[in-house]
Amino acid sequence: MITREDVVAEIQRVPEKHLGELYRIIKSYEENGAESEQTENIMAKLREIKILASPDFSIDANLYDLEKEDAG
Repeated sequence: MITREDVVAEIQRVPEKHLGELYRIIKSYEENGAESEQTENIMAKLREIKILASPDFSIDANLYDLEKEDAG
C-alpha cells in the first residue's frame, strides 16, 4: 500500500523545473475526482426513476399509441 509519505518522498525527488507540471497534474486529478462524484450522484438519482408501463412495453412498444398523452 502506498502511503502519503511515499508520495511526498517521490515529489521531493522531482526536479524544480518539473514542479509546475506536477502541480497541474495534481490539480487536474482533484477536479476530475469532483466530476466523478457528481456523476455518481446523477447516476444514483437516475436509478431512482421508476417507469410505469405494461410488462410487455419494452418488447411490444410498437403496439402502443405513443402519441397519446396517456400512453399507459
